[in-house]
Amino acid sequence: MRNLRRCRRGSVAFATVIALIPLIGVVALGAEAGSWYVTKQHAQNAADAAAYSGGLTLACTISGSTNCDAGQDYVNRGKQFAAQNAFCNSGESYTGCSSLPAGTTRTVQIDRGSYSAGAWASSASGNFVRAVVSQQQPTALAAVLGLSTVDIGAQAIVEVKNPKDLCALGLSETSIGLTLGGSVNITGNGCGLMADNTVKYASTPTFSGSGWAVNAVNGCTNSGNCDPGVPYNYNMLPATNPLAALDSASFNSRTGNTAPLQKITPCPAGLPADVKNCYKITPNSSGTGAYKDLTVTTGDYVTFDTEGATSGTYFFYKAAIKINGGYVNCTCTSSGTGVTLVLLGDSSISISGATVNLSAPATNSFSSLLNGVLIDDQAPTKSNNNVTINGSGTVALGGALYFPNVDVTWNGTAASTNTTCTEVIANTLTMSGSAYLSTSGCAPGTIAKTQVVALVK
Repeated sequence: MRNLRRCRRGSVAFATVIALIPLIGVVALGAEAGSWYVTKQHAQNAADAAAYSGGLTLACTISGSTNCDAGQDYVNRGKQFAAQNAFCNSGESYTGCSSLPAGTTRTVQIDRGSYSAGAWASSASGNFVRAVVSQQQPTALAAVLGLSTVDIGAQAIVEVKNPKDLCALGLSETSIGLTLGGSVNITGNGCGLMADNTVKYASTPTFSGSGWAVNAVNGCTNSGNCDPGVPYNYNMLPATNPLAALDSASFNSRTGNTAPLQKITPCPAGLPADVKNCYKITPNSSGTGAYKDLTVTTGDYVTFDTEGATSGTYFFYKAAIKINGGYVNCTCTSSGTGVTLVLLGDSSISISGATVNLSAPATNSFSSLLNGVLIDDQAPTKSNNNVTINGSGTVALGGALYFPNVDVTWNGTAASTNTTCTEVIANTLTMSGSAYLSTSGCAPGTIAKTQVVALVK
């Protein structure tokens, strides 16, 4: 008995068993914390996917594209992709939602707003989308530390950015939006050219200077070389259409058939020797009517007379505007005076072989929707309404030229002396020969822009 009391065999094993009890607890608690980390990673994946998909949907909405799914806003799309990562709000039935263990809940919040200096502010007009996901679950061993539940959350924020100003945009989503024709030589300030569908090259274009880019939503249709020699991206999001509000403007209902030309006798001094007939056109925005056909040919001089105002707006209805010779000018000055032509009904315009110098006003006194707009052509989609601008004379058109429904052939050669802005937004745009494009002097509200979605947090 005495020997048994003094025997120390097995004492280490006994001490080890006693020590293992808290050790196993710590290991188990570590394993539980490890599972929280895995859940955190899953939550972050869900937040990233939700924010990015919501941002893509918001970008489509901002662009005004008719290809956007009207039944899915950025909130729904964000929740769909959160669900594909198994995060859903209770009661929602997106694909991927499944039952959770007892006591476990998950939430998903998608909102729009602004994000600056680490601070989020919700806003219906913001360019940011935020996704916040969380999981609340009961604890196991952590309960002995007084922690009965744990909240595991993650968030992601994306921004719809506009990295490039566009001076040429083809809006068509079903046709070749932009065609760069044979031996086209493009000069200007180095801006972007884009198609909301596909782009096509008849030959390799030439760009003067730096900063140019060519983009498209649905690729290049060429069977051969699609490299324009400048940066390009044929998988872009649809570009913004900054002039979309003009499509539903109240003044689009105006009609009329008043003759536009008023004879000037004698002709003003200092005109070219070949001028035989002189006319002026005065603004008709103060009434309710519109002008009819306008023809300018060799020997004619026509001035758009703003009559001392800071801007003049001229409405045409079912008009054929043909400037195939002569001289067309406006009483424009570098201080900002300019003209805006609004074409309604089945109107068409062609300019070829003439000397034309027209500039848009930075501020249009008739309607702010027309600020910086030189031509607003609301003619419907008909082949006889197509537009041709040929720079075989001296064609200087300063401002935004908007043709949302018709096809435009552009060969304008020179910047206006009163502006450094020449941008074309059309249903489809074909460019050939020498063409001048620039956004450097455009009114900010007229410039179309590319869109990308970037994760910022």
